[in-house]
Amino acid sequence: MNIQPLKYEELEEVSLWLANLNEKDSHFVAWLDSGVEAIKAQLSPLLSFESTLLWVGRNEREIVGFIGLLPFFNQKICRLLGPFTTNAHALESMSELWEKASPIASHYFDIVKVAFFKQNDALTKFSEHHGFYCYNSEKSLLLHKDQATDQELNAYQIDPYQERFNEDIRRLHPQAAYYTPEELLQLINDSENHLWCYVEDGHVKGYVYFEEIIGTDEGEVCFVNVEKGERSQGIGSVLIQYACHKAFHEFGLSLVTISVRTGNPKAEKLYKELGFKEGPTIYAYEKAMNMNLP
Repeated sequence: MNIQPLKYEELEEVSLWLANLNEKDSHFVAWLDSGVEAIKAQLSPLLSFESTLLWVGRNEREIVGFIGLLPFFNQKICRLLGPFTTNAHALESMSELWEKASPIASHYFDIVKVAFFKQNDALTKFSEHHGFYCYNSEKSLLLHKDQATDQELNAYQIDPYQERFNEDIRRLHPQAAYYTPEELLQLINDSENHLWCYVEDGHVKGYVYFEEIIGTDEGEVCFVNVEKGERSQGIGSVLIQYACHKAFHEFGLSLVTISVRTGNPKAEKLYKELGFKEGPTIYAYEKAMNMNLP
């Protein structure tokens, strides 16, 4: 496999290849956007960085591999977009791709993360082989518009994100989440991402963070967090219902997904009571980078 930095003129071809591959549970990698145009929009800015962040592998002219580094420089964290491969010897090919990316990752970042469905057996083996450890697992739940029930919302205490809410959000956000609080506050600058807060007496008691998936009719409730002393009072339910109402009736989406940590049956029960159905489980791995560790 010949691995080279991705060139701008290859972006359309590679984005199509990735979009088709990432639709399959056996290849799915979280954090890669869905759809060709969304992937192009996600990868294009990464081509202008001074160091290479994206690589493509080919057998002659055929694309057979890809790996990317999605950077969060302020937190010294990056998330792997891949490695993807269609080669028969997947672990060997993924390791070759990682050999290209790992020196850059070691130079700029302290932590590298990757998340995927357990059906992605090749990436599971790759992660464990290269010293990544599983720090979280979350079950995906799905709600289709035609299965959602419209309920009267008591949403007068829900406000769109304001900068003055930052400290409350940092306090409420779980440390083991896929995104750090600073990453979350960075992501809401994008127009397709939304943060709504349940506010009492000027303080955030809970929030919901929602992402529209560009190029699709889908969206994801990425985080719902409620202050510990305020739980079991219906705040989480109202926030989720509000996000779904926005998704289906304002954004024109037809599917909303939400994730729940395995081992959190109370939250899973709540989501299912709201109409969500069970989907696949996402496993998140991370690795502390060290120049002496491959």
